[in-house]
Amino acid sequence: MTQAAAPRSRPVLTIVRVLLALLILGWVGKNLPWSDELSFHTATGEDLLLSGRIQGPWNGDAVSFVPTDPAALDERWELGARERVRHGQAIVAKRRAEGEPSGFDWHPGMPRAFREMDLGGLALAQLLFLLAVLTIVTRWWRLLALAGCPTSWRNALRLTFLGLFFNNVLPGATGGDLVKGVMVAKENKGRGAEALVTVLVDRVFGMIALALLALVVILLAPGEEFDALRASLLWGLGLCALGTGLYASKTFRRKVGLSALVNRLPVAEKLRSLDRAALQYLKQPGAVAIAFLFSFVNHALVTLGVYVLGGALGVGGVSLAQYFVLVPVANLISAVPLAPGGWGVGELAFRGLFLMIHASPAMGVAVSVTFRLSQLALGLLGGLFLLFPGSRNELRDARKS
Repeated sequence: MTQAAAPRSRPVLTIVRVLLALLILGWVGKNLPWSDELSFHTATGEDLLLSGRIQGPWNGDAVSFVPTDPAALDERWELGARERVRHGQAIVAKRRAEGEPSGFDWHPGMPRAFREMDLGGLALAQLLFLLAVLTIVTRWWRLLALAGCPTSWRNALRLTFLGLFFNNVLPGATGGDLVKGVMVAKENKGRGAEALVTVLVDRVFGMIALALLALVVILLAPGEEFDALRASLLWGLGLCALGTGLYASKTFRRKVGLSALVNRLPVAEKLRSLDRAALQYLKQPGAVAIAFLFSFVNHALVTLGVYVLGGALGVGGVSLAQYFVLVPVANLISAVPLAPGGWGVGELAFRGLFLMIHASPAMGVAVSVTFRLSQLALGLLGGLFLLFPGSRNELRDARKS
């Protein structure tokens, strides 16, 4: 692609990604409850659903429920519920315990879930997310030093938050990782390839740590609810380990003629520089181990933050151990660059994962939306770094590169 064609393609790609996000969000929104709902699991295995209004608190073990359409209660519903509605009274429903053949469950409509959110829990979750970002800053700062591109921790903080601004706030084709990669490359004249590789390695370490964290929890957890995820994660991590081993193997590289292949490409010199920079990390297992440690701390903080968000929204029946599987897997899926900031994709992922553990898919979407809005807030905080002297010119040059 020519340099002239590339900028013209960016608006098209941006529009496509935004439209895709809107389509997915539209489908998810269409399948969400916008009013309170009461469900009844019959002894024959049917799941009946009733729209209406929960009177009083909804996140206890029992509720009073007023149906919008009383005629919707047919003979399949519990006799006591039908009798109360027939006499103009609210249904008194107790939550079905695990193992009971029949019983009630319920969840609030989306407006109610957000309206009654615990703001203290939301603030605590945001603090955990901020601490998680600081671990990313520290990890990348160390990787830059190991690559021979030392910078101050403050500058790594600035570039990381600018990257968050582009990833989470601006729905452009220019990702935050690319922006901060180009900016740090310009700051390290003569070592641009090494600087760019630090961004790629930082991202790869984070993704692998996500998969490892989820897999470890799945292997330790009892039951079979995550069997499908276990196989996918094992295959993915196995292929990643195999690919890394082959890439680092001098024998394999020589047999497949990797160097000769690179030399025939138009950008051979740049690729050789990137290749040398990447191999440097494979020669430093101790540094890699420390980077992984920061990655695990980062993901643990994010998972704890989402768990606190779930509590603030009133999500019940989902344990902390389950969150340590759900959040990493959902974030892995959201990392696929189909839509800006993962919008739509993340909500679809959380919905499906909550269904997998028999939790309310609507509350899964509520957790995802709140989490993504929290990330948006951190991205907006990154916009403050645009006020730093020279930052706008620096960004303009990076986006043109």
